[in-house]
Amino acid sequence: MVVPDRKLIAQVMLYSQGIVSAEKLAGRVVDLFIMSQKQMSKQSHYDFGLRALKTLLVSAGGLKRKAIMDSEKLEGEELVTLERKVLIQGACNNILPKLVADDLDIFSSILEDVFPGSEVTKMEDEKLKETLDEICKRYNYTPADGWVQKILQLKMVIEMRHGIMIVGPSGVGKTSALQTLKAIYEVEDGMKNEIYTIDPKAVDKESLYGVLDGTTLEWTDGIFTHLLRTIIANQRGEADRRHWIVFDGDVDPEWAENLNR
Repeated sequence: MVVPDRKLIAQVMLYSQGIVSAEKLAGRVVDLFIMSQKQMSKQSHYDFGLRALKTLLVSAGGLKRKAIMDSEKLEGEELVTLERKVLIQGACNNILPKLVADDLDIFSSILEDVFPGSEVTKMEDEKLKETLDEICKRYNYTPADGWVQKILQLKMVIEMRHGIMIVGPSGVGKTSALQTLKAIYEVEDGMKNEIYTIDPKAVDKESLYGVLDGTTLEWTDGIFTHLLRTIIANQRGEADRRHWIVFDGDVDPEWAENLNR
């Protein structure tokens, strides 16, 4: 097997996203991932591979396009500075949501080493925070800063990926954050949200995903596949709603790897 040239891959992807200073930035963002992988604690949900790197680079391109739309034409050093800024913001947006508390300071130190003078950026959205405060009053929640940041990060991650994982010990507010974000979406776009909760450890793999009879070649849906088929069929106006399928249980390769396929 040949080890992939991450720097070259990152450089090509940055160019494809319209980042003109890709040659300077590619090596730094790869170093950021390598140092994070080496220095941070080992967590089962951490991913500093090529797939995570690609997500960061694509998001940085989107942030740059959004930034230049809101400003006048940029050239030279101003453009390079903007691209560096959006890449740092993209790194924070992609890496921070997955970090455990003990690794936050380590990431801040790594970011300073790779991009001297930079700081970890918090997610700010004043309009969204106003909506969040109203929803918290409705549910009698206390909008603590750390929990609010997690909701903002969760919203950003959901809009970037088709599937996400919320991890943490019991009682830290995972379900409350999800329910609050659901209410935020309903206020923002007026679309009804449906949450379907499945305990993936309560049934076997065949009952969850379905099974093909080896003799008759007849397919029988499982809970998850039946749910997907019902949503896609759109017989009761499912297309007019946002659907969240939640696997509420311990992470296990038995169901997680099959879901990934």
